[in-house]
Amino acid sequence: MKNLLFLLSAILLMVVLGACSNEEASKGEENKEDAAAAKTEAADESKEVRSALLSYQGEVTKVIRNTEASITAEDQDAAEVAAAFEKDAKAVSVPEELSDYAQDIEASVESLSQYYAKKAELLKAGSEEMAEAEPFKEEYINTMTKVFEDVELSAPVFNSVFH
Repeated sequence: MKNLLFLLSAILLMVVLGACSNEEASKGEENKEDAAAAKTEAADESKEVRSALLSYQGEVTKVIRNTEASITAEDQDAAEVAAAFEKDAKAVSVPEELSDYAQDIEASVESLSQYYAKKAELLKAGSEEMAEAEPFKEEYINTMTKVFEDVELSAPVFNSVFH
């Protein structure tokens, strides 16, 4: 009789332990599925941020190229072109996906506005040397390069956009 009770206790103990281990295994699988879903969501969000940055930079590059073409044109007032740049660049809104970088992006646009204002001032004074304006351009390039690196994209060759 003692042997039978001992055997039944051992079987009951094995059943209980088996049930517990299955419960733990299913919890582990759920955790793995949750982690995979979170990783996929983060990857999708990262793609959206990269795409938004490339699109935004493309729009700003168009404004820069138009400004570069206009600011040195003989029939254009450089100060008016610089003011138009500021208006046009600020009209390119920072996409919502880039909200974490909006402050840096807006600061870089401000640097470009200062660059064109200084360049216009120098051109109006008859100077061909733009060294005084260059720090503003470099500040723009450095800030935007950092944003590109933060979202794990290779930064464009910004100097190729400027004349």
